Amino acid sequence: MPPPHLSKSLFLSALQCPRRVWLDVHDPDRGTPPGDAEQHIFRMGTEVGRRAHALFPGGVLVDVPASDHETALIRTRDLMADETVPAIFEAAFERDDVRIRVDVLERRAGGCWGLREVKSASAVKR
Repeated sequence: MPPPHLSKSLFLSALQCPRRVWLDVHDPDRGTPPGDAEQHIFRMGTEVGRRAHALFPGGVLVDVPASDHETALIRTRDLMADETVPAIFEAAFERDDVRIRVDVLERRAGGCWGLREVKSASAVKR
């Protein structure tokens, strides 16, 4: 089994408890299944993501599972090369064995790109 790549959820697990991240990697089925509150948070996250997509009409989702990062990288590269694509959702990148997925990669003027992180909150932070 290849070593796992660091994800946001694994990073947060490690901050919470080093043993937890070990279990998340080596025995993921051992944990407690998500309860009603966690399921609600997951549903709200999905809804926030859906609304964020609506803010970037014509954007394209890299609909590739996290486990298939190589395919996500190729799809992201192809979408970035297509000048008709105004935004890419869940764009994938890798550098020095660090893998990331970007919530929204927005095409900007002059061949530049803007990264947008989507967050769920009860109020706008200023």
